[in-house]
Amino acid sequence: MELEELFSYRRSTRKYEKQQITEEQLQQILEAAQNAPLAVGNRPKARLTVVQDVELLNEIRECCQTESRKHPGMILDSLYGAPTLILVSESTLSEDRIELCDAACIIENMMIEATNLGLGCCYIWGCLPKLRANSELLKKLDLGKEQVILSGFICGTPVKPLYAKKREPISVTRL
Repeated sequence: MELEELFSYRRSTRKYEKQQITEEQLQQILEAAQNAPLAVGNRPKARLTVVQDVELLNEIRECCQTESRKHPGMILDSLYGAPTLILVSESTLSEDRIELCDAACIIENMMIEATNLGLGCCYIWGCLPKLRANSELLKKLDLGKEQVILSGFICGTPVKPLYAKKREPISVTRL
């Protein structure tokens, strides 16, 4: 897919098939993550945790359930049924929190690669405070006290195929 076309296909997918992505797809996504630009000296602190175990994903789903903003009272699966979750963490956070930018760069690279592979994906953020507060799950994720979950990425086969989407323009000020 050409780069401009790829950007028009990139979106947040919130409905997935149950089937797991292939090992080859996962490796391509992880390779894209490795090519993300990070702040000087941060590469050794960054860590990716791939979760594909169904039982562990279900425990994370249960922990991270959130109430719908559009439909109060409706409980949502914060992982949208995705079969793969990749958490981005760092061992220490600097005063300016540049590591959050690092996580965003890593995730955007993974999202572009997932889209290129025809997979759906979504940036996971809002439910993470609940996961960070669950010491039992952090232990299962092999994240000691030194690792802080900064952000998450989910992916899988979308229920509906990806398609190019025309978007509302973002306001631009030129000076």
